[in-house]
Amino acid sequence: MKSDSWKKFMYFIIVFLIMLIPVSGISAESERDWMTNEEFLVKLSEIVEASDGKVETDVAGYSTQGNEVMSVRVGTGDQVLLITGSIHGNEKSGGEALVEILEYLGTSDSFFAQSVRNEITIVAIPRYNVDGLEIPQRQNIFPWDEVVSAYPHLEGAAPAWYYNERNGGFDINRDFNADLNYEVAAEDLPGHTNDFGFFITKESQLLRDLYVELQDEFSHVEAYVDLHHMGTPVMNKTGEDVTIAIDYPPLGPDDSTKYVDYPLLDQDKSKRYALAAARGVKEFSDKEEPGVAQYIAFQERDFPGQARSAFALNGTATVLFEMPGQQPQFGYDQDLVDRVENGLWGIISHMADGSIDDLNGDDFLTEIPRYWTDNITDMRDVMVRFTEEDQFENDRDARLVDNHLAALEIYENQENSEKMVKHLNGFKVLLDNQRENGLIKQEAYNRLNSDANLLLERWENKLYHNTSFLFEGWDSNLID
Repeated sequence: MKSDSWKKFMYFIIVFLIMLIPVSGISAESERDWMTNEEFLVKLSEIVEASDGKVETDVAGYSTQGNEVMSVRVGTGDQVLLITGSIHGNEKSGGEALVEILEYLGTSDSFFAQSVRNEITIVAIPRYNVDGLEIPQRQNIFPWDEVVSAYPHLEGAAPAWYYNERNGGFDINRDFNADLNYEVAAEDLPGHTNDFGFFITKESQLLRDLYVELQDEFSHVEAYVDLHHMGTPVMNKTGEDVTIAIDYPPLGPDDSTKYVDYPLLDQDKSKRYALAAARGVKEFSDKEEPGVAQYIAFQERDFPGQARSAFALNGTATVLFEMPGQQPQFGYDQDLVDRVENGLWGIISHMADGSIDDLNGDDFLTEIPRYWTDNITDMRDVMVRFTEEDQFENDRDARLVDNHLAALEIYENQENSEKMVKHLNGFKVLLDNQRENGLIKQEAYNRLNSDANLLLERWENKLYHNTSFLFEGWDSNLID
């Protein structure tokens, strides 16, 4: 036991020291831009050459437009960690972070690097949506008429719900199915956000094929991490910017029976990996990191068509990273890249020293704060901040709002749908009266009213047995 504890301590110290040294030699203050695909391929070749065989590359497949999608492999361990960056073409920090990690693991002879290579096999696709990255746009490029040409049996079928006609492509991260042998059928289209995807795109197919190949080789893919960007929300309690949000698979409420036929799903395991990532961002940074948050996890959320969901249903622990700001609106940001690296090092170090299973998945939910409203308690947390920020004309008006929320909190705990609907409507009337009389600032009104609408829809659904839930009032960019 003492030997194991010392090993884990040394892992932490070594990784911490590693993270203080910029692998690329370029500081956050230096002028720099996101890599083009040509620059990425050159850099990848340099890493492979310098690695003396430690890093291997392969063409995982081809994009719909015929561009090579490169996979990179380092390590020989029994634990397989699969990572993808830029599944959305306007989200670029993940690929840059992966290049820096691969460069370090491929060229360092440190004890830590050797241990990681011995314990883990890391397989990464840093630039997954190659076609979308060059525009950049969220979707790939695959117009529906080309889809019908590729799949003649879809003639006359409605486009899949995640096809974007304006951009002529698909949100690849909705195109996955837990049945890894599924082939698209006309009668399944157009589908819905709560349904599995259809493996229509070459991009989803190549990642599916890579996952299956790794399963065949190792019998199991231990973990999958998907690296994204989102909007720019703020923390509920502090109002500070969210600098990274982390999540486990979005597969319906905990009491759902929808996935009873998928016994390999282990949400607690995914939470342990998410916790390792969140702690890694904090522990391996050389600065304070108050903006680490859980990603949006509404009770009703259910997105089985995402890659992380499909792989989780096949027994893999899966984790989502969401970084603020999307391209081309936001330029290169080394701090974002560093946070992605630190989160990945958190997972990698816990896998390498064997401590990942010692973590408590429930700690992810209690230790890592959030920035959205999922209950009345969340609204009261926001109210504390709004009161401190003088978002109300006076303390009396703030107390009126909080007293109303306190009553709602009681009804919520009692699961009294009828009173929740009645008093949420009353709460909205109170907010409207305060706004009309200049007693509440617009920021507080917008947030509290949006939260009330969201919870009202939930409780109306429970009262009237309507299962539809649309998350109205939340920016779609915040839904990965």
